[in-house]
Amino acid sequence: MTDFSVENVIIGAGVVGLALGYHLSEKNKEILILEKENDFGKITSSRNSGVIHAGLYYPKNSLKRKLCVLGNKLVYEYCKKNHIPHINTKKLIVASSNDQIEIIENLKKQAEINEVEGVKNISQNEVKKIEPLIYCEEALLVPSSGIVDPIVYMRSLVGKIENTGNMIAYKSNIKKINYDGNNFNLLIQNTDNKEETIIKCKTLINSAGLFASDIANKIEELKKEFIPKTFFGKGNYFNINKDLGIRHLIYPVPNEFSLGLHLTPELDNSVKFGPDFEWVDNSNDYTVNINKKEIFINEIKKYLPDLDTSSLSPSYAGIRPIIEKNDQSKRDFNIQTVDIHSIPHLVNLFGIDSPGLTSSLALAKHIESLLS
Repeated sequence: MTDFSVENVIIGAGVVGLALGYHLSEKNKEILILEKENDFGKITSSRNSGVIHAGLYYPKNSLKRKLCVLGNKLVYEYCKKNHIPHINTKKLIVASSNDQIEIIENLKKQAEINEVEGVKNISQNEVKKIEPLIYCEEALLVPSSGIVDPIVYMRSLVGKIENTGNMIAYKSNIKKINYDGNNFNLLIQNTDNKEETIIKCKTLINSAGLFASDIANKIEELKKEFIPKTFFGKGNYFNINKDLGIRHLIYPVPNEFSLGLHLTPELDNSVKFGPDFEWVDNSNDYTVNINKKEIFINEIKKYLPDLDTSSLSPSYAGIRPIIEKNDQSKRDFNIQTVDIHSIPHLVNLFGIDSPGLTSSLALAKHIESLLS
């Protein structure tokens, strides 16, 4: 067994952990990122829509609203500066029936409250001019939405972390964590050779995504009352591997579980649809159920009535961590510091689901300010 000391440890090399690592590295902080998988971003961060969200859906005083609106600007700036593939596609939120127009109006009001700029109503005819294949009674145009390649974005963050001399340790399974009053002591086991290492650090940031609650339960001094149960929300995607000529993100009105089964144009102009939503117990089940195809077709045809169903194929699935199972309006990023759990220099991040990708750089700034 070997010992290793470092100033800051981040658990999880998903997009948020990497954004944190990048931001702290830029501040000349010594960091080590621990990741159980054999590479970065292999779980939730690479199994999402790759959308740069605007921030209009979330309650005004929520962290999701604050960090998504700021994160939107920061991600675009980072992508432009570092040549990350991305497109400011804009988004259409479509009312496919007259009774959904009121929902559209409420979303526009929420966008104004949330200080999301430029959101406007457009008519059925205006939609037809910019997206001839899309059917709706009315729509909202959201100009700040877009798409990004999450893998290239994360790879860039990895490169910047490593260029400062900081490291990411893959295949690192955390067995136990304790706090001795000054430092955290982490017992780490290599998933290949089972070699064990004790890592000591002053600051510990738990950014383990789906497994943040599991990691928190390994901190012996952390009271269980501060550890929420993480539920798993699975979303399936189908795609059409050809160019339909659609260039905007197309979203239906949101439902009680998610933002709806939407259309995302890819960087190569093919399109994908999803995610749908289902609760699952198995956090490792990424199979796409082909029997869901008819459900997808029925939903997609509400806004894309001439869909060629023969070309629709199962693509991939993702799972997101959710800590509020019953009331979607109460779902927010849960960031716990010493003010909550009384352990200095410990930050636990729970329920970091969508818009985690968009919020990643803003989350990093926010967490640094909390540690300061």
